[in-house]
Amino acid sequence: CAKPAYADTTMNAIADPADIHVTTLFTHFKTKRDLAAALGDAEIEIFGQLIAEAKGKQPFFKFFRDLVLTTAATRQKDGDPKTGQMQELQRDPELALGWLRYEEREVRLVADYIAHDYGLDARKDYAPYLAGQILIASGVASYTRWIRIKGLDLVAETREALDLAERMARTILPLEPVKP
Repeated sequence: CAKPAYADTTMNAIADPADIHVTTLFTHFKTKRDLAAALGDAEIEIFGQLIAEAKGKQPFFKFFRDLVLTTAATRQKDGDPKTGQMQELQRDPELALGWLRYEEREVRLVADYIAHDYGLDARKDYAPYLAGQILIASGVASYTRWIRIKGLDLVAETREALDLAERMARTILPLEPVKP
């Protein structure tokens, strides 16, 4: 039996497995779109905290590679409970704007880290933003292929996409990061 799509899921169907009353859910989230946005906000907060802890202590490309490959290995081993949510965020017209907002926030966090490492101003210099776009897109592309093509090795897909994206990103950045 296939799981219902996010658009077909009711707030009652969301509240029941969470063992909360639907009115409690509506107290916090007026719509499913608000709920999806809150889930994205929570993930971005965690990502931002990881970056804040690593910035200045670990070179960006090492940090990013380690995080992305660890995430891929975990998803491949344990499955991904967010698979349906992410697919729906990309497909559902009601949620597509939330997905774009989420991705934009990811890119900005990555661009700020890159700018910090390379001594660039993320508000004025376009290179960190473009590099961030390329790197985030590599993760989305490998994940999307893994979801759509059964039997792929997510870690290998991610590594290949990341290798290509990192080479592209490094071509638009100064040759060396700034030494702290």
